[in-house]
Amino acid sequence: MTDIMALHVRYAVKKLMDNEFEDEMVDGVFGGAGNDIEKMFEESPSTTRKREQLRKSIQKLKESKEVVEKIIDKINEITLIE
Repeated sequence: MTDIMALHVRYAVKKLMDNEFEDEMVDGVFGGAGNDIEKMFEESPSTTRKREQLRKSIQKLKESKEVVEKIIDKINEITLIE
């Protein structure tokens, strides 16, 4: 009889802990302010800064490409004339 009571108490405690843990995890992920998931998708200031630097670098490369194309065209014109 004592073994049955001990097993029942053990089962009840385990069930209580599982339910509490599950509720706590759900509250941690989906509860609270409700903005946690949205906050995960927000860009950090450092990422924003890096993205802007990358955008500027790409723009400079495009401008440089145009300049190099013009120089190559002029060189080709000169070599064709000679």
